[in-house]
Amino acid sequence: MNAITHKLNQTNVTPFQASGFVTQGFDDGSLMVESEGRGWHCRRAASCVIAPRTGDTVLIAGVDNQIWLLAVLERANPDVAELSVPGDLHICSEGELSFSSESLRVTAGQGDCHISEMNYSGEKLSAWVTLSRVVGKQAESVWQTVTQISHNLLRTTRQTEQVRAGQLDMKAEDYARLHAHNTVITSKAITKIDSEQIHMG
Repeated sequence: MNAITHKLNQTNVTPFQASGFVTQGFDDGSLMVESEGRGWHCRRAASCVIAPRTGDTVLIAGVDNQIWLLAVLERANPDVAELSVPGDLHICSEGELSFSSESLRVTAGQGDCHISEMNYSGEKLSAWVTLSRVVGKQAESVWQTVTQISHNLLRTTRQTEQVRAGQLDMKAEDYARLHAHNTVITSKAITKIDSEQIHMG
């Protein structure tokens, strides 16, 4: 510490307002601010949503025997700012709420998203998840190319499943089975069955 006289116990603080810079932060959220050659022990005002850091130029005020840090005037590192509140934070807008940045990063232990209608557009989307569940009434998907790779695939259709393809090629490495109460195989030109053994009946 330098030779600044730190005033930690303000019993009779005259209302004042001044600027200074943060010299130290404490575990309880209070801060030490140097202003006009003195050190002031300040509490952070609720309206100061930008978290003060050491070296930041701030505005302090004395009210009712308490020194308050009202706002961050200038950051020591202008490239970094943190919006911080001690409890929950709700952002509400009667109009449009928009975010614009070079990069967006969201980190949370749990999240809920409720949007009545949503449109997404982008060049690339990647997701790494342990478990994925999607429940809905109707799904529509249009792709130029679809590639799917899995160890096990189970698909259940309770009513009707239809496949329309220009060419259909199905291949199984070991075992293939087709079973139904009624089975119909038709072709307009040629139907070919080729095997070392054919059992019918």
